Amino acid sequence: MRLKDALSLLVINLILIILCSVGFCQELSPEVFLQLFLAKRREQLSAVKNIQALDADKQIVFLDQVTAKIGEVMSRSRTNIENSGYIPGEQFPSEKPLQEALSLLLENSCLLCDITLRFPDDVQKRLSARKELELTVRWSVGYVMDLQMLDETTRKLLNLCAQEINLIDRVPEYHNPYRVKRTPTKRFEDPPPQTKKPRKKLSRGPKMSRSEL
Repeated sequence: MRLKDALSLLVINLILIILCSVGFCQELSPEVFLQLFLAKRREQLSAVKNIQALDADKQIVFLDQVTAKIGEVMSRSRTNIENSGYIPGEQFPSEKPLQEALSLLLENSCLLCDITLRFPDDVQKRLSARKELELTVRWSVGYVMDLQMLDETTRKLLNLCAQEINLIDRVPEYHNPYRVKRTPTKRFEDPPPQTKKPRKKLSRGPKMSRSEL
């Protein structure tokens, strides 16, 4: 498979992960929801690792597409949830449209958190450039942090991301375990600076006078 085709397939797979929620299942109980959600999380983590494997230029294009699509899904889910009047902490809803909206919001918030923690500077740059996206992300992460049907690992992920994007105050011992310091790479055409070698001074012997010749 050519690299371009592989990248296109990666984009399609991740978009499907963003758009398809576990909320499409019928008769979804809180227990079943959590099981399906955790399975979905494994898909998401695999997709994020694929993004990490790309070179820097392809990551930029990919992150542009993914963050934009996540923002769209979050925004639609927020509208549906706010119209329903559902408050985090209430009993798990039985209405199918609301289950789907909650699923999409939770799944995409977690995916966005995965990406934010692994590409903190890249994501922050995009949030700063798009104020509407930043407000949507901050509302979404804050909302799902108050949901009751979450496992401990997901709660830790959301808490780390909330600190990374300064949604909540960072604790003194805060540390993003995925942050990697990037060293600037030298361009191939830039030759290393040449160091001048000190010139050796030749020792001269005594000069002969004319009378000695």
